[in-house]
Amino acid sequence: MQKNKVRAVLMIIPTFYPLVGGSEKQALSISSALIERGIRVKVLTRRVMKTADRETLNGVEVERLKSMGCGVLDSILFLVLSFFYLLKYGREYDIFHVHLASSPAVSALLAGKILGRKVVVKIGGGKGVDEISLSRKSVAGRIKLAFFAVTKPHFLVMNEELLDWLKKSGLKKARFSLFRNGVDTGTYVPVLYHKKEGAKARFGFQKKTVFLFVGRLSPEKRIYEFIEVWSEIISESLYKDKGVLHIVGGGPLEDEIKKSIEALGVSDSVVMAGRQYELKDYYAAADVFILPSVSEGLSNSMLEAMSSGLAVMASKVGGAKLAVQDGENGFLFDPFDRRKIKSIIAKFLETDKLALDMGEKSREVAVRRYSMARVLEELIKIYEQ
Repeated sequence: MQKNKVRAVLMIIPTFYPLVGGSEKQALSISSALIERGIRVKVLTRRVMKTADRETLNGVEVERLKSMGCGVLDSILFLVLSFFYLLKYGREYDIFHVHLASSPAVSALLAGKILGRKVVVKIGGGKGVDEISLSRKSVAGRIKLAFFAVTKPHFLVMNEELLDWLKKSGLKKARFSLFRNGVDTGTYVPVLYHKKEGAKARFGFQKKTVFLFVGRLSPEKRIYEFIEVWSEIISESLYKDKGVLHIVGGGPLEDEIKKSIEALGVSDSVVMAGRQYELKDYYAAADVFILPSVSEGLSNSMLEAMSSGLAVMASKVGGAKLAVQDGENGFLFDPFDRRKIKSIIAKFLETDKLALDMGEKSREVAVRRYSMARVLEELIKIYEQ
């Protein structure tokens, strides 16, 4: 077995467990996989919710720096504290891997220049809602972008759509590598038919086609609009009582969505589960994963759903355009085309077999293209460039 040239990696991320989103889960998954390859990994993050200064999660060392809650002052504090931490301990690591192009990317690039360490920065979000685009809207953000233009970071980008966008954004001299999220295909696996029926029964979804959304309840996800379309089709006699829309996640639109569910009279077919960390039971009880976003990088939850054997209906943006083979393991649609969305929902409600067949193909795609083992090989090559 070839020896790893990279022996130690420092992951730097603004938030980590117990605050869990796609970036946090991906950082933990990649870290655990690197450790299995014999590479030492530590995660450097902020201390939130009375968490310990130091602990070990899934074999990954986690160090948390002092936090002031949130906002600009907290970002500056994390930038300063992480910079001095890197100056003190950075020589122990070959790579600084920053998740999100936020304030810690600045400290990592500065320390990397001083210590002669490679820095890679993963861009989160899709076109228009990525950190580069959002940074243009504030003075501090524009200063950060000017710094990036000088330091020329090595960015990891989740899809070609975002890559083309970033190359036109004033960062032409930066280095970009197309990358993709990975999924643990040994953890997220399809369940047998009787176990799926049992999982549905535990949620009260017996004999129904279950559509699942997992993610942040924010405007770009267009869940509010999806529920409006759902209310139209589920009210038709042909489809009444045949389906359930299960929404897992929280965010700024949570209260507004709850009110719309009541106003539209779909409380018996739309269930909100709130934020959840462990999702396997939700995938087990579902048939179709939905992702109606107007902008997306590469959804971690979508990959977990595919690995779990779910069909996918997703808007044709970002990484979904490659992960979903239209008509094979799911359907793609324009996020503003309500008629198309409605017709896809109807197809899945008309027969259970469609979701089952597409779910099998989703599993094949997840194993072939997005397994953590395959993604890790690509990441290590990037580290060693």
